[in-house]
This record gives sequence, C-alpha cells and structure tokens, in this order.
Amino acid sequence: MKQQLKMVLEMDDLQCRNYMEKHGEELFSNMLANLGSPDGELRDELIYRLFVKLISGQHLETNQLIHALKELITDQYLFMSIGEQDSDDVFIRSFSTLWLTGLFWLDKEHPFIDSKLRTEAMEKCATYLSLEQDIRGFVEDKGWAHGIAHGADLSAVIASHPLTERRLIPIILQGVTSCFWKGSVYTDDEDERLVAIILSLANIDYPEDILVEWVEQVFDQLDRKTPEGGYSQLFYYARTNSLQFMKTLYFAMKKSKRYPKLQSTASYFIQKWQTV
Repeated sequence: MKQQLKMVLEMDDLQCRNYMEKHGEELFSNMLANLGSPDGELRDELIYRLFVKLISGQHLETNQLIHALKELITDQYLFMSIGEQDSDDVFIRSFSTLWLTGLFWLDKEHPFIDSKLRTEAMEKCATYLSLEQDIRGFVEDKGWAHGIAHGADLSAVIASHPLTERRLIPIILQGVTSCFWKGSVYTDDEDERLVAIILSLANIDYPEDILVEWVEQVFDQLDRKTPEGGYSQLFYYARTNSLQFMKTLYFAMKKSKRYPKLQSTASYFIQKWQTV
C-alpha cells in the first residue's frame, strides 16, 4: 500500500485525476480504513498527505466525500474508545479530526454537504475537545497523536464555517475550557492551536462581549477550585494551561488589532493570576 500511495503522491494533477478515475474507489477506501494506523509513516506522511492532495485538487467524487464524512463521525472513528488514555486508538480519533477538518474546509469553499448531515456532523464534532482525554503530543516510534491540537483545528474550522449554527459555539468554548483541566501541562503548541478557535470567531465577528464573559468564566472556575491547603497538581496544571492560553490569546489579539476589550480582559487576569 505504501508504494501505491507514494506513487500517487508523486503524480501531477492530470495523472492523479486519471488514476483516481480508474482506481479511486479502492484507494480511497483503503486510506479511510487505515487513517489511524500506528505506523507514523503510513498514517501521517502518506495517507494524510494524499488525502490533502485529493481534496485540494478536487479528485474525489461527492459520494466518496459524503461516505467518508458519515463514517468519520461514528464510534469507529472520531469516538473510537473515547475517554481512554495511552492506547493506539488515539491515532484513529486524532486523524479522524484532521480528515473532518479537511472536509469542512472543502465544504466552506465548495458546499457539498446537505444541511441535515452538516448539522449532525458539526454537533458531534463540537463535543470532541471535551471528550478527548488522551493529551499526548508526540508518541515515541509512532509519531504525532496530538489529539487536542488536531481537535482544536477541527473546532476552528467549524467556528469559521458560514453555515455553523451559533448554538454550537458555547459547546466548542466549553471544550476549550475542559482542555485546561485534563491533568497535564501542554508542551507542543496546543495553546496556539486552541487560540486559533478564538481567532476564527473574531474573523466572523462573533460578539466580543460573549468571549470576554467566557474568559471571566475560565478564571471563575479557577477561583472556585482554589485549594485552601495549597495547590493540588491538577489545579497547578490547570492554572498553568489557562495562563499560557491567555498569554497566547493576548498577543494574538494584539497582532490582529481586534477585540481590544478581550485583549484587556486577558491581560487583567494574566497579571492577577501570575502573582498567585
């Protein structure tokens, strides 16, 4: 399979189109079946790279895209063993989020999903960050799991999609908050990927006051869980994650010159909690 994937990756646009017309059904089916392989080269360097090439070049039929979308939002893909930690199933979940990100990106540019299926898919995807408990970044000998970062990418594309129902945004924001409390400190730029969700909301002019209120709620939660007898490990990790996220958010807002009130609110809480 690897040789076939490498061959198609090296094809130019016309060669790829001709090949997919003859062998696309079988190839794409095998890619979908193996998208979460623990073999990092197969999963990341070959299958995912070819998936991106196929959707960006529009080499897949609508029925193939719809079939993939329906499969990806099931318990066999996005929610495979959800809640588990330290198993290889994280690769299935995490790379399902990347595939879904690509499909929603394509749907933004060239809508192909009917409204009922789009709503169902977005509703399920909006819950992913809250549900994912495996927070590993790079896994030795197997490559990137990055479930939180990839989940953030998925949430960001949903947040920026013009047909996303606004009622899903609070669910996504709750997912971001939950990531601060998963029992470890992130070290692989997860904060930047999570902040991209807020930037996506800024780009569609989501109400700034709602985001300000959300930031306040993040620190209200820290206040409520402040231990009287000293920091617990979970609390310390959550505080560190929250502050790191807010620092990244502050500079992102400053660079974009958007949402000054949100920027000011983030700065206030950074200063307040930096001294705690």
